[in-house]
Amino acid sequence: MAKKIADYKYERVDLKKVAEFFDGAIADVKKAESGAQLVQIRERVNAYYKKFVTQIELAFVRHSLDVRDEFYTAEQDYYDENLPPIWAKSTEFNRALMQSKHADELSKLINPIIVQNIKAGLRTMDKAIVDDCVEENKLVTEYDKLLASLSYPWNGKTVTLSEMHGFCKDADRSVRKKAFTVIGETLGAVGDKLDDIYDRMVKVRNSMARKMGFENYVEMGDLRVGHIGYGRKEIEVFRNSVRSDVVPVLKKLKDALAKRLGIDGIHLYDNDNYIVGGNIDPQGDAKQLFAAAQKIYDDMDEKLGSFFADMCAAQAIDYTAREGKMGGGYAEMLYDFDQPFIFANFNGTMDDVGVLTHEFGHAYAFNRAAANNIDIDLFVGGMETAETHSMSMEALCNSYNSYFYGNRAAEATYQQIFDALNFLPYGVTVDYFQQLVYENPDMTPKERRKLWLKLESEFRPYVDMSDIPFINCGGRWQYQKHIYEHPFYYIDYCLSTCLALQFGELAAVDFKDALGRYLNLVEAGGTKSIVELAHEAGLKSPFDQGALKEVCQKIEKHLTALQEEIK
Repeated sequence: MAKKIADYKYERVDLKKVAEFFDGAIADVKKAESGAQLVQIRERVNAYYKKFVTQIELAFVRHSLDVRDEFYTAEQDYYDENLPPIWAKSTEFNRALMQSKHADELSKLINPIIVQNIKAGLRTMDKAIVDDCVEENKLVTEYDKLLASLSYPWNGKTVTLSEMHGFCKDADRSVRKKAFTVIGETLGAVGDKLDDIYDRMVKVRNSMARKMGFENYVEMGDLRVGHIGYGRKEIEVFRNSVRSDVVPVLKKLKDALAKRLGIDGIHLYDNDNYIVGGNIDPQGDAKQLFAAAQKIYDDMDEKLGSFFADMCAAQAIDYTAREGKMGGGYAEMLYDFDQPFIFANFNGTMDDVGVLTHEFGHAYAFNRAAANNIDIDLFVGGMETAETHSMSMEALCNSYNSYFYGNRAAEATYQQIFDALNFLPYGVTVDYFQQLVYENPDMTPKERRKLWLKLESEFRPYVDMSDIPFINCGGRWQYQKHIYEHPFYYIDYCLSTCLALQFGELAAVDFKDALGRYLNLVEAGGTKSIVELAHEAGLKSPFDQGALKEVCQKIEKHLTALQEEIK
């Protein structure tokens, strides 16, 4: 019988012992007599790292399930306060590796991406910024607690933000508008606190960057989230592809949608709705959704089906939205147990299918990386590669939408593809906003909100936000958790969407071929760059000129055909 997540024993990591271990490993590196010995020392350190990080992640998982739990809140506070010196020790170990007289031999014995990752780490972590990292961790926790503590008044009761997102997609337009209004009013009431937390975040991150020799936090932020082998120039090429090839297609699609809906234009509360009469929700309750997912993965591939069954048996998918639980969704890897964990907040909408298939893509990639014994410094790759695993799984599951949506499968497929394309301009707005903020760290809250509105008008000119409080003043970004918690991560969703859309269009023509390409990509984990993985799968890399032009043309035809079928 599979061991359940709740049964795993948690023990607080003795970080003094961890520091002593790293000191010993550093001493061993300095005494090493060959590159082969350095490889052995790295392997020993990686095995130890997996053990102690597993306990840290287990504490985070349990804290995220209920931020009111005093024990795990205290554990999270302990790690927030005391982990940065450990990461500094880890950096010191990597610095010793690179300064060893056998470093060149080591570099020939390990994947070159590992060397690139180590060098990026050396540029972004040092004991000089430990205090800043401690403060950053505390601010992230402060932000999480603030959002988790908010209650949204709804029809005589209070609900969570995740539940509010469900109402934002209600079939009734007046309900959607009311939901966005409640979100805006609730966030507006704590707007000053949100501004204050972000002000402090920007300042502390800018301080880190200057201490580490960067002009500002932008390049440092890219390196911290694993943007290896590309930077702002390449991201600008991709952003221009979105502006030139995606925005005009979306403008045309949105205008046609507004006409079908019989409305004057697309307002914020219309932007995530694609079907006349309201978006398609999955059939049945969560139990039925899981049963459908099991049938889908069994049919797709034996490994996928078996793994999904194992996840369910281990109760490694927590999907219920409840008070005290953090919002959003994530997949985490408990390395020492070889156990992925999926965190979600179901709200009864298409988002439930999206988050389940998305996070399952992550979890399966974790499983394969562990099974293939991929080095921990590579594992499932940079964020853009990891998100390709998840976003592409969403796209592939369109071929099975009848399992989730019954005889409305065509509408659901139309909805998912349109939604994925619709995400890209918002996603690059989030990234570009952060770039401009960190290039100008002395911006006032008012200037940041004005900037957000300017970028929205550039990348989403078809969306009217004028009638939603707080959001109409430029506050939408303040409940986009990535901006506060994981700066410069969000572009990875966009880069991966570029590949996922291509997988989806391939699957519509030849599902078996598309699935095979996807599974091969997943098996490689992080051993290759996103450009290599894309090209080996027969896809355009996000950084190829006009990367989105051809797929946008295919999508426009596909959506038109689906719309005819829906009629």
